[in-house]
Amino acid sequence: MNIDIVKDFVELKLSSESSGHDYLHALRVLENSRLLITTSVDEDVIIVSSLIHDLIDHKLEEKYKATVEELNTLLKDAKLKTNQITHVFDIINNISFSKGNVPTTEEGRIVQDADRLDALGAIGIARTFSYGGKNNRLIYNKDTIDSTDSVSHFYQKLFKLYKLMNTEKGKEEALLRTKYMKQFIMKLDEEIGGQL
Repeated sequence: MNIDIVKDFVELKLSSESSGHDYLHALRVLENSRLLITTSVDEDVIIVSSLIHDLIDHKLEEKYKATVEELNTLLKDAKLKTNQITHVFDIINNISFSKGNVPTTEEGRIVQDADRLDALGAIGIARTFSYGGKNNRLIYNKDTIDSTDSVSHFYQKLFKLYKLMNTEKGKEEALLRTKYMKQFIMKLDEEIGGQL
């Protein structure tokens, strides 16, 4: 497989994306995926899925997205086999939290966990507020946590992720990162006078 053309394509598409779904996020998901591999899997599928998983995501602005046709051509040019390309598309179409799916393959479960890990811990905090700022969200709403502000996102999604992890290594790391985020939210609540 020619990984360089995949990396170059993703970097070109996402290098200036500022909501937290940028090229560096893709690289972190790739590294997380590599750390979660414990069994015999198709590593090429995991690598490519990790790198391109956000390119068709609804959260991206249109200028950062790729079409299915572009990705299909890219994966062929990268020398993936037809069954691998099908597998990659199955993964990237089924790993998002909002869809509520659990991938059916070990490769998919690894990439899903790797992506979720990047939503947790210190980087998860940074990405949450980056995404919130990009999308004109308040930092917090003192009246309710059932809101579209950034702090509400911790309660609505992020604090739940560790229970949804597929791999043992993913669960362990997710729990550590979630504890860190909860400490952050407690400190934030203290600093703003107990309004959360």
